[in-house]
Amino acid sequence: MGSVLMTGDLHGNTGHALALLRVAARQECDRLFVLGDFGAWEHIAAGRRYFDVVNRAARKCRVQVYFLDGNHDKSSLLHRMYGAEPDDEGFLVCRKNIRYAPRGLRWTWEGTRFAAFGGAYSVDKQWRLAHEASQERTARRRRQFGSARRPVTAETLWFPEEEMTDDECDALLADDSPVDVLLTHDKPRGSDPDWNRKNLPECLPNQDRIQRVVRTLRPDLLLHGHLHYRYTDSVDRGDGATTRVEGLGADPEGSALPDYRSADSWLVLPLPYAAETAAHDLAV
Repeated sequence: MGSVLMTGDLHGNTGHALALLRVAARQECDRLFVLGDFGAWEHIAAGRRYFDVVNRAARKCRVQVYFLDGNHDKSSLLHRMYGAEPDDEGFLVCRKNIRYAPRGLRWTWEGTRFAAFGGAYSVDKQWRLAHEASQERTARRRRQFGSARRPVTAETLWFPEEEMTDDECDALLADDSPVDVLLTHDKPRGSDPDWNRKNLPECLPNQDRIQRVVRTLRPDLLLHGHLHYRYTDSVDRGDGATTRVEGLGADPEGSALPDYRSADSWLVLPLPYAAETAAHDLAV
């Protein structure tokens, strides 16, 4: 019988990532799964260094790190760099000890059926686009004064692939066989946390898609990040039963709450997962 340390957004925070690896080792979890906004920014040097540092620490702790894409992960680059040779379970191998779960991936760990659906809307999209435009203006002025550098500025802070499209959701749900545990970045529309800063009208279409995934795949449990807030809820899954929803917090710098606790960013998921016996193990 094993377990997985599930965690919310890391945002490329190396210190928090290393702390979670130590938690995983203490909790005797040989896997750590990040529910989006992992810090997949290999289009910049700092992002590549982050992957290398986390990979070395994971190897030392004997923990395999997995992640799905959040709205702040450059998933298009992950597919270009690592999509040619997924592992036997369908994960993309970014480093020996770091693997990415593409949207719609299904796999089984110790008899528990999983599915991953990443992506979400960025509430700071306009700020990110404005900052990219400012960087481009600066680069253009430098070129006018003889600089030979032509830095890429577009799609460096905001990524057009950040949320699922309806067509993508249709394709990923062509297989409607049920799963036990659904892992997402965004919340389902039906969950109602006490604190939610992701409630702009632009956020709702992707939340509706996650709700549709819930009603199609009928999981017993859904775990997600994105809100940077720890809560527990349940949503109707459309077959007379409900799906338990566990929202996880973020890294300390990503949390806007004054009463942040590191433990709010993770929980231990026992395997095999059984809804009728595991509820007490997932308490807030």
